[in-house]
Amino acid sequence: MLTQLSHLSTAADGRYATAEELQFLKDYLHTTEQRIQAYKTVRDNEAFLLEELQTQVKAVSGGLLLKGSKDVSSFFKRDQKNVLRVGTAAMLFNDLDFLREGLLLWHRTILKAFSVEQPSAVACQVWPTVFGKYLSTDEYKLMAPAVGLIRAILG
Repeated sequence: MLTQLSHLSTAADGRYATAEELQFLKDYLHTTEQRIQAYKTVRDNEAFLLEELQTQVKAVSGGLLLKGSKDVSSFFKRDQKNVLRVGTAAMLFNDLDFLREGLLLWHRTILKAFSVEQPSAVACQVWPTVFGKYLSTDEYKLMAPAVGLIRAILG
């Protein structure tokens, strides 16, 4: 929404916005309470979500969070926490551009540079299941676009 407001401000400079240009704002305001509730649910369950994610990723392959003989679980958890927080903020503000440009493209570059794309790719496959344990169906519907974008870029 913040990106859309910025674009609208530029597009409507010196004139009134049209009804079509304002529709995104009406749509957003209609879902504000649900977005806040979903945000609170993720915020309040962050530790459980991340622990469940790590458990499921390890279940796919026990060695997935090892780089050589070094356990990289703490780095994985830190990275997934950042993805979760920015993804949840993107859901709250309905701003996928913020998520894509603010974190995901940069994060993908870092993962490739350190050759640790595989744990992130598995996490992308597991996130929907993990969210299903903590979010209601309506809350997940709001998170789904962010999860989809995360999967498309990091998966």
